[in-house]
Amino acid sequence: MQKDLKIGLVLGLVLAASALLWLATRPSLSPRARMSRIPNAVPAQESVGSPNDLSVNEANKADNQPPIISPQPELPDSTQYEQTEKIKPQKFHIVREGETLSRISNLYYGSAGKWQKIFDSNRKTIKDPNKLIPGTKLIIPN
Repeated sequence: MQKDLKIGLVLGLVLAASALLWLATRPSLSPRARMSRIPNAVPAQESVGSPNDLSVNEANKADNQPPIISPQPELPDSTQYEQTEKIKPQKFHIVREGETLSRISNLYYGSAGKWQKIFDSNRKTIKDPNKLIPGTKLIIPN
């Protein structure tokens, strides 16, 4: 029984090694060949051949495969834009229990009468200016 087990293990190991070797040497399973099947893929490394060699597209035509189209590399946008006004950082306020727009206006602008400015900037989040929901994030305009 021990001898059969050893023979089975050795045969299994030899079979697995030969299958791995066969898969590793298949040209159609190489990474370059797999990349050529992906549309718009650029091969990792182009080989330089003599003028008598077939090009990649001609070789694919001979194998009845679609031609490889490599996209042009995108160049970074070198356009420079002039900024006419400085970007001011946006201020936010989280409403606490018992706060009103007048109190928040007094806190940020020093005047309770500018609450309308805050209300206009937050019309999507504030339905009624007299009823603020605690935890609401308000934009404080400059």
